[in-house]
Amino acid sequence: MTVAVAILMKDPTDAKSRLNSALGDDARERLALLLFENTLRFFLRVHAGKPIGVVTSSGRVGMLATQQGATVIADRPGGDINAAATYAVDWANGIGAASLLIIHADIPTLVDDELSCLLRAGERRSVIIGASRDGGTNAMLLTPPDAIPFHYGSGSARSHQSAARKLGRSCERLLLPHLSRDIDTPNDLAAHLASGAARPPAPGSVTAFAVAGVPEIEAGDDIGRLIADALSRIGVSLHRHDIVVVAQKVVSKSEGRLFAEAAFHPSERALELAEAIGKNPGKVEAILSESSEVLRARRQPPDGLLITRHRHGWICANAGIDESNLGDGREGILLLLPEDPDASARAIRASLETRFGDPIGVIVSDTFGRPWRNGLVNIAIGVAGVPALVDWAGRQDAYGRDLKATLPAFADEVAAATGLLMPKDAGLPVVVIRGLDWTDTPTASARDVLRPLDQELFR
Repeated sequence: MTVAVAILMKDPTDAKSRLNSALGDDARERLALLLFENTLRFFLRVHAGKPIGVVTSSGRVGMLATQQGATVIADRPGGDINAAATYAVDWANGIGAASLLIIHADIPTLVDDELSCLLRAGERRSVIIGASRDGGTNAMLLTPPDAIPFHYGSGSARSHQSAARKLGRSCERLLLPHLSRDIDTPNDLAAHLASGAARPPAPGSVTAFAVAGVPEIEAGDDIGRLIADALSRIGVSLHRHDIVVVAQKVVSKSEGRLFAEAAFHPSERALELAEAIGKNPGKVEAILSESSEVLRARRQPPDGLLITRHRHGWICANAGIDESNLGDGREGILLLLPEDPDASARAIRASLETRFGDPIGVIVSDTFGRPWRNGLVNIAIGVAGVPALVDWAGRQDAYGRDLKATLPAFADEVAAATGLLMPKDAGLPVVVIRGLDWTDTPTASARDVLRPLDQELFR
């Protein structure tokens, strides 16, 4: 019996609209493409040599399908899913397929055993419905391909069962553990990101997951409580020695560190610098108010370069002051670093440990540039429990030689890794790292990484 597989794939620029509140446009498009490519690769492997079609109106998706050897089934731009499924039926009938498996391209985990279960069920029933957990239809195996008309939409699993019953078709509905989970909503995304997070990683391995569902932060919010609530909504708890990395931006927002640029009245020094480098005088005054020293000032796009030593000791552009991702209606608003990032981390830690037990580590991270290198990475500007530095002096390397001056910046390394799960347009300000070996260090401070001024070589 020839089973044709048809993957239904929207244009990625229009896909995942229900994730607007959790992901930016670029992130939603990338997610849709990743899910599609994962689905296509799966069927190219398990269904090798058999007909595989992709129903899409997207030229980009069509090109990817063609390159992999799948057939492109043209869909109308902006067409609905029922029409797309009908095009798949026409294709399957046209190639003489006895059965048609229609599947969505947004199922993150596809498992061989579940596909086998679906196909075995198809040997005894005309219509097999792979239902989603919300009552929709994630997959459907039809024998013949035009066994029933399509009723995709809310509650479609029941609608498809009713359609089969009316036509006298035998029907079976399956709720398979992985096939039933798609990614349509922020809660779906959160559940997938945390999948596997409920259990400890295997010995010697590390897992990381972003915590979706953290709401827009306002001044006075308890960050620890909001993180705990978001974890609870996706059924995940924190474990002993988990490290929670929180983006500085949400910490600063919770501490009311938002200020109108117009509130900073330029000093003579600010006016001189603003004139020299082409930056707004109010912003320059804000930078000076947060800095202990100006190290470099230069006129260059987009609005001048000003490198300072922040009063906490960090050397960074614009004293770490930010203007992006502050929320709607906040033009002309500046976001300053927390007053004391270590204290911020300790407060979040205390809140999380009250809910989940201890020890749990917390890092407040921010995105910094680096001397002599292009690009940005996350670094730790506040820590609680997590050591900023780990001194390896006196230990031995892999070959038994004594180490004399090895000082890993542990917290910075952790923060940098979480940057991979915090895209700028994703709205994911919290990441959990699980499985690292670290020693609870109550006296640790992110400032432990700062080199003493008398040891700076480039002054």
